[in-house]
Amino acid sequence: MSTHSNRPTATVYSGDHETGACATIRILDPLRADNWNLLWGKQINKKESFDIELARQADVIIIQRQFPSESTEKILKSILELQKPIVYELDDLLLELPRNHPSHYSFKRHDPFIKWILKEADIITVSTKPLKEAISKYTSKPIQVKPNLINFDLFMQRPKPRNESFKFLVSGTSTHQKDWAIIEEALIMLLNKYKEQVNIVFFGDTPKNLAHHDSVNVIPFQPNYVDYASQLKGLGIDAALTPLENTSFNQKKSNIKWLEYSAAGIPGAYSDITPYNTCISHEQTGLLVKNDSTSWFNAMVKLIENPVQANMMAENAQELVRTQYSVESSAKDFSSTIGSVVGKSHKPSRFSMLPVYQNHIKNNVNRWIERNVTWRFK
Repeated sequence: MSTHSNRPTATVYSGDHETGACATIRILDPLRADNWNLLWGKQINKKESFDIELARQADVIIIQRQFPSESTEKILKSILELQKPIVYELDDLLLELPRNHPSHYSFKRHDPFIKWILKEADIITVSTKPLKEAISKYTSKPIQVKPNLINFDLFMQRPKPRNESFKFLVSGTSTHQKDWAIIEEALIMLLNKYKEQVNIVFFGDTPKNLAHHDSVNVIPFQPNYVDYASQLKGLGIDAALTPLENTSFNQKKSNIKWLEYSAAGIPGAYSDITPYNTCISHEQTGLLVKNDSTSWFNAMVKLIENPVQANMMAENAQELVRTQYSVESSAKDFSSTIGSVVGKSHKPSRFSMLPVYQNHIKNNVNRWIERNVTWRFK
């Protein structure tokens, strides 16, 4: 075993940046909390570079999310040849992105490579049970559900004292436009009712119809997760709104926003669908809301007009997250799954590269057709 002061070593290859949310939440924070030594196998400079030497130092190699791709095929083959145990970590159903998702076509190119690694990994970790069920049709390898854990100390602050003005938070990138459409009418009704008393902060992006409203502020997306947590705590938010369209893809998502807001002492209203209705007790640790304008408007009014209940929900949720969903309380259980393959040798799977070969054949055929059709019509 490669160790640093008897600590197990994991080398991580991710499609995201080392300081980003996915890598931090799903790998770095829980493993560091359990005293693992972590090596980052991918550097992002002017040109991507991958360090196979760091993989040689590992007791286990973790491959995350969309890292498998045509551009990383070579390094993945080199990693597999080391015969070290492989963990594939996934927190979204990337193989089934909806057609209307902005990243649908770009992620489609990753599909054969993700399917390859799903067949090669010694163990697969996912964030939710529905995601496990969806992934199981692509692989016979063991899949372990490891719910998200939050770095509680990073987010922790006491619930905000109420004053005359009220500030709502809506967070997300432009990929959430369909989710925001659920509450857009309710927000306009709310701003008409409360005038200057209420402000809406969009953290990342905003619906076009609200972008220039006098009571709406837009803060750019913060890609560094530690900086995001610090900025969130400094916004002076009274309550958070988290609408989520009820789709098959969204039902596989995790409850990360509830974890973050709760740790930061922010009460919130959440769409009454999976993943939120599996962790939130209605009116105890948050509000669960039907996806219609009237229900969302009433939920917002309740958060404004019932400060005692809102504070109670914030305190209850914060304590629940601290004791059951934090790296401080549960990191050892999280890391035990990855630790279970340490010391084992990776055995290549027969036919695991078939999706990759099929992809190369399809691309070659398409290129041949394109060249010949172009030549015939010149």
